[in-house]
Amino acid sequence: MTKTGRNSMAEAMTVLVTVAMWIAGAFGVIGIPVLSLGLIASLSNGEASLPGIEALADGVSPGSFVIALGLLCVIVPGVIFICVQMRRILLTLVEGDPFVPENAGRLSRIGVAIAAMEIIRIATLLVVRAMPSLVGDAPPKLSTQLILWISVAALFILSQVFREGTRLRDEEKMTI
Repeated sequence: MTKTGRNSMAEAMTVLVTVAMWIAGAFGVIGIPVLSLGLIASLSNGEASLPGIEALADGVSPGSFVIALGLLCVIVPGVIFICVQMRRILLTLVEGDPFVPENAGRLSRIGVAIAAMEIIRIATLLVVRAMPSLVGDAPPKLSTQLILWISVAALFILSQVFREGTRLRDEEKMTI
């Protein structure tokens, strides 16, 4: 296959995915310590003091902090992982050859990551709902989104399309 000119749209998308990856990392670096301190304050009757830091969490249930902290600990690494996989796919597109066998696996891994993050989110909510002492009078609402599961299915379908397209292209290369 002959290489074509560089794909400027793919290059721009690579930059956007990289920025999203760094933003997710920043949320983790900032959010995890802040939410941890809030959880400590919430468990300590609404106040916590550490050297140079004072946290007030009056009226916020520990369950809210547990949910937010748990989800942040899952979502941040998940988003970073997905962004890394997307960057690798986009780099093959920038190079002019996106139909490589590795991209099928990358699409599958993105689908698994999204599904795992949703399952962990639901499990976190179920665990917190099962502990009335953590959530107080307002248990978190349990929900899932059909579009998310359709997207996961679409990623697995695209993965198979990439896998088959790569196989057919490789067979064509060997045909004289």
